[in-house]
Amino acid sequence: MKDGILVIGYGNAYCHDDGVALYVINQLRRLRGVRELPADEDGLDELGHGFDSVMLHQLLPEIIPVVANYRLVFFVDAHIGTIPDKVRVVRVEEEHGFHAVSHHMSPGMVLGMVREAKGVTPVSYLVSVKGENFDFGFGISETCKLSADVAIKKILDLADTLPQTEIV
Repeated sequence: MKDGILVIGYGNAYCHDDGVALYVINQLRRLRGVRELPADEDGLDELGHGFDSVMLHQLLPEIIPVVANYRLVFFVDAHIGTIPDKVRVVRVEEEHGFHAVSHHMSPGMVLGMVREAKGVTPVSYLVSVKGENFDFGFGISETCKLSADVAIKKILDLADTLPQTEIV
């Protein structure tokens, strides 16, 4: 497991606030002096730095070998009104097995598969940002953007304060 940090954004950038992860990814990339990603690129061909980021439509098993190479991983996604917090940061716990009623993986399933493949998992957090507009269209709402800026600060703060050697 490498010492790096990976931020995985996921969601549909063409459904307004569901694309908040792309905004977060691109702000982090800008702060690091890395080119921003267009909505149709994932960034997987640009990995290998101390602080990497990728944007996916959804989490898939193909991300497992990538995640296994980092000590700290942030999963960034939008959430809807059922979660009252504008920004929620929670530690991701491993899950095993797929949910029968879903076509996608959760961050916990990703970690469970990393554990099966490598025997260890990176410390991981789910950072979810509350959205208000999930209609078709590009660009996030101002309210969502303000919350996303808070999420970015939380990611950077955690990345700076967590012990460099913490692996579970």
